[in-house]
Amino acid sequence: MLGPDGKLSLTADLMGIIPRTSRYLFAAIHKLTSSSPSIQYQVRVSYLEVYNGRVYDLLRKNDNKSNNKLYSLSIREDNQGNINVTDAVEIPVHNSLELENILMQGNQRRATASTYMNSSSSRSHALLIIWIERRERSTSSLSREYTSYLGRLNLIDLAGSEDISRSKAEGDRFREAVNINTDLLQLRRVLDALSASSSYIPYRDSTLTRLLQSSLSTTQSITVLISHISSLNIDLSETLSTLKYSQTAKCVQRTSIPAQKLCKNIDTSDVMFGDYNDPVQCFYRRTVYIHTPSYGKIFARLAGHRYDEQQKCVLLIHGSGPANSSMCWNDLVRRLLLATSSSSSLSPYYFVAIDCPGYGRSDGDKQTIRSYPSAFIQEIIDCISPTTHKVYCLIGSSQGAAAVFNALVEKPAISSFLAVQHPVSHDPQRFVCIKQPALLMYDTDDDGHPVSVGRLVKKYIPNNHYYEFASSKQPKWVAHNAHLKLLQLFNEYDANNNTTNASSLQLTASSEVPLPSLHACVSVAGGIISYLSSYNREPLYENSKKELESILSSYENQSVQNDDLFVEKIKPERIEDDESKAQRLATELAQTQCDLCNQHISSSDMSKSLRLPDCRHLLCYSCCCETIKINSYKCPVVDCATKLNVPSSQLSLYSLPFSSDNEKHIIIQFGNSCRSLSSSSQRYEYTAYVKCKTKNVIDSVSFDINPTYPKSAIRVSEAPYELVRIMNSEFTCDFIIQWNKALNWPKLRITYYVQNKQDSFTRNLLVRVPNQGNTMAKSHKTLEEVVYNWTDRDRTKPNVNYVLLSYD
Repeated sequence: MLGPDGKLSLTADLMGIIPRTSRYLFAAIHKLTSSSPSIQYQVRVSYLEVYNGRVYDLLRKNDNKSNNKLYSLSIREDNQGNINVTDAVEIPVHNSLELENILMQGNQRRATASTYMNSSSSRSHALLIIWIERRERSTSSLSREYTSYLGRLNLIDLAGSEDISRSKAEGDRFREAVNINTDLLQLRRVLDALSASSSYIPYRDSTLTRLLQSSLSTTQSITVLISHISSLNIDLSETLSTLKYSQTAKCVQRTSIPAQKLCKNIDTSDVMFGDYNDPVQCFYRRTVYIHTPSYGKIFARLAGHRYDEQQKCVLLIHGSGPANSSMCWNDLVRRLLLATSSSSSLSPYYFVAIDCPGYGRSDGDKQTIRSYPSAFIQEIIDCISPTTHKVYCLIGSSQGAAAVFNALVEKPAISSFLAVQHPVSHDPQRFVCIKQPALLMYDTDDDGHPVSVGRLVKKYIPNNHYYEFASSKQPKWVAHNAHLKLLQLFNEYDANNNTTNASSLQLTASSEVPLPSLHACVSVAGGIISYLSSYNREPLYENSKKELESILSSYENQSVQNDDLFVEKIKPERIEDDESKAQRLATELAQTQCDLCNQHISSSDMSKSLRLPDCRHLLCYSCCCETIKINSYKCPVVDCATKLNVPSSQLSLYSLPFSSDNEKHIIIQFGNSCRSLSSSSQRYEYTAYVKCKTKNVIDSVSFDINPTYPKSAIRVSEAPYELVRIMNSEFTCDFIIQWNKALNWPKLRITYYVQNKQDSFTRNLLVRVPNQGNTMAKSHKTLEEVVYNWTDRDRTKPNVNYVLLSYD
């Protein structure tokens, strides 16, 4: 699922299913969003494990590997039949590398242990959930109206069944093995029931099958089971058991197929699918196959632009080590391109680094480069330079250097220059016929490529730049100097060598670099990702790895960061210039009418009236300022929802409405908060509440979410008076306030509908009580209950909300 030994690998042919899926997913998103700007995607992931029958979150930040098992999660089913894990962490990801990093973080918390069978045995089942939301703009490009579609991909890594007699499991390992085998047995029973089209499917018999219920559904999902078996005789029993699993799963018949209207036919056979053009246009790095007559397809890494054969082609040949390939030249080529190109001109050099037959991504006989180097190199040159049949420079390393020497001895016209590093040199006396200027670089500490032979080569090749260095003292000498020494060689011996004045290669700041065409015998193999990625046993050099990660992130981020449909629209802050401010102040000074009640404001009351700071509405002192005293949350003017920011010192200047010596006033605050538990499951945690700043007034508050049924209310007898419920949508909730018995006040029922808002929704209610001492007259019969219908409030003055507690 991940890679070799259960670890992630960036080597393309060693990637597991999860990183391959990640690369494919973001490549597909890039292709779809590039062709249709009205489509946007968002990707989120969760990573869970089932350990000893419980579900744990592998992405919970506060838990380390030791205490992660303290916090198990519960499984819930929503009203659409989807199975979700309560409070599971969901992390948005913008590219495949982010997803792979999340996997690595989660795997550090996953339960593993050593057994007799495996030094790092998985002791749990792991489930990676990838939520993919697609939003498609409904109308014009400026509209924020959209249609949303949500898809879910579950990637499940099941722990293998374990023969306890062979694994020697004891203690915790024994209990883990029993739970693993039990989970797999229950999964087998579910598959048996599904294949038999049974009316009862035992999903609930284990945590694993309950968690996989959505994945195994024959009506809601497409499921693929990949079975791993061993070829060893000793594992025959486990192999047969696994094959029976596969046969059972194969018998499960789908009853319906999910809607396919969003499916797009993406041509994954295109070699550029999941690959991109080099972001550095003047480098133009990519990969090709060179189709030779005698040696088949030869993989090559190309860099630079070549519009005709007059431009200088450099052919690079690697050594014969088991991990060698054209990738070993990436750093040298990059340094040469940096040194010879700029924002205004392309490099005059064109680089071709080949994988010799049997190495890297080229098939064939590894002996080719040893036994027939001149014929092989000549065929490569004929393919890339079919007119001149020569290149500007041949560069070789180790056995590749020996191949270059031998090719020039037999075919001296195929190159104008020669450069070698760590060279193998057989019978250097033969090199006396090599007249090309040569760059020779020898490591005095390298016994495999003795410097004594290098000194003989220097003697027999007359036109040379010869360098010796000790890698024990200068380990990076070649990396820091090879490109400079090569350019010095070209400048000294080539009178026409000029890296800045080739008129055909001049650029302007606004020009796009035209892409050269390929010869008929050359076909595209990939772009910059293929160029920087390692295959087979190729080492992934640090510089290539960093650049690969940077480019992948850059291209994939572009596909998911154009996400205005996923971001709340924020109005830009309005900046008022001096002239506009002066006009506004003049208009406000001339205003004499209240914006709420439309009454005239006298000159004596104008100084006491309130100008709201944000929306600039004017409220009269005589009757409207007092409404702010009750509800200081938003502007009371109809159709103005501007939030208020009125300081408490200013509020203290105004009295409550209906102020009288005959009434006692109490302010009750009620409302609810709302928190999304999971954007994928559309479940919310609602907290409904009642508050009162006056102490010892409320005895209890009952929350009635089903008023039509008797005795359905939930009573809370002490502060805070709150009710928490997890629901899919808004719901009715009446607040029944029981006052202190000494007050002899009737109960107050506030009919309320819980609001689905992402912040707290709060309103104040003024409770007016006729003043009969501290209590209502005992001789009078009080009403059992006074009802305040919040939905029937006066919407013309939404902040003037009050209820009168009277006696009958």
